[in-house]
Amino acid sequence: MKLVFMNMSIARSLCLTNRALLIIVSFYAVMMITSAAAANAPDIDALGAVLMDLDTGRALYEKNPHQRLPNASTTKIMTAILLIEHCEMTDSIEASQHACATPYTSLHLMPGETINAKDLLTGMLVRSANDASVAAAEHIAGSTENFAKAMNAKAISLGCTDTNFVTPNGLHDPDHYSSAYDLCLITRYALRYKEFNEAVNTRKYLLNSRSMNKEDLCVFANSKFLRSYPGADGVKSGYTRQSRKCYVGSVTRDGWRLISAVLGSSNANVDTAALMNYGFANFEQVRVVGKNQKCGDAAVTGGRRATVPALAVKELRVPVAKNGSKVTTRLEFADIEAPIARDANVGRIVAMVDGQQVAFAELKAGEEMGISLWRRARTLLKGCGMVVALVIAGRYGRQIAKNSRRRRRRIASPLRNYNRRR
Repeated sequence: MKLVFMNMSIARSLCLTNRALLIIVSFYAVMMITSAAAANAPDIDALGAVLMDLDTGRALYEKNPHQRLPNASTTKIMTAILLIEHCEMTDSIEASQHACATPYTSLHLMPGETINAKDLLTGMLVRSANDASVAAAEHIAGSTENFAKAMNAKAISLGCTDTNFVTPNGLHDPDHYSSAYDLCLITRYALRYKEFNEAVNTRKYLLNSRSMNKEDLCVFANSKFLRSYPGADGVKSGYTRQSRKCYVGSVTRDGWRLISAVLGSSNANVDTAALMNYGFANFEQVRVVGKNQKCGDAAVTGGRRATVPALAVKELRVPVAKNGSKVTTRLEFADIEAPIARDANVGRIVAMVDGQQVAFAELKAGEEMGISLWRRARTLLKGCGMVVALVIAGRYGRQIAKNSRRRRRRIASPLRNYNRRR
């Protein structure tokens, strides 16, 4: 404050205009806010890191978010997505010789051994089994090469721009990489599946469906972050010598879920905890609108009334900084023409934080809307007019046909008389 008042006195002495004075005060206010934010920023060792709000996808912290880095076993998040989407969890999957020969962490599958998709999924995510990933890839696509193509196609569909998969398990390949931001996008998508949520939040699990190796049935979660951080509920660790330590994390508190990704860290658990501490300490979730809450009135063309109530399809919440962010909304209505069914889409409500669009919710019609009496009468008159026109056309048509026949007879009669005289 002393700095601001000092500049105010300087401004007066220099006979500055009110506009110039406002610019100076605003500049120092921004500088103070920036300095405070910098002081609260987490100390992250990782080469790349992102903290993201699960619901909206808004990034709350970024460090080299789009840097392409080896991502080790966090790759298995994408493998899990494709396994869930292409298989029933009761499907039986057979391990090939190639899958069983995959090195490092494994389920110790035996050639020809079968295991159901749920056990394979859980073993792959909890123990980070490399052989399980290959078995899943071969079952779905026939080969790991074809499976990598499917992985990359899925990544592109999710908006990933700095990801290229070569293997289903993340074993090092110079052309295999992702970014912290892309991993958050992939994880955000994966967490929509109940099967994925259950697997990544599992501490201990028995692989009861495996057919041969009955000596290796139990898998345990080794993640210190998952075991010790309050509210932790996932997701996946990774390590190779080239990638260093990686971790994709998830924490839920009071119904608010944050996800994070760190790549190239010396201690991924510590970095993940620092990100989560920063997020929950400096941000909060604000309720913009509730499910089925009226947001406005959508204009209707040709309806019994001029408008129909517009209700939010879902609850809309956005993350905002605790030091003061401005949340505003914008209603975007569709062009609506009666008749309208109840719950029909009528537009959307957009939530903005400090002028930046963050999230939106669809809007639905709160009631049924029929057409107006005037439009009904006009339609009826139009229909009646069509009937009258058809009747008149029919009558005139018959009369015209009758007159044509008469004319033909008048023309033909003299010709017949002439032919008789000859």
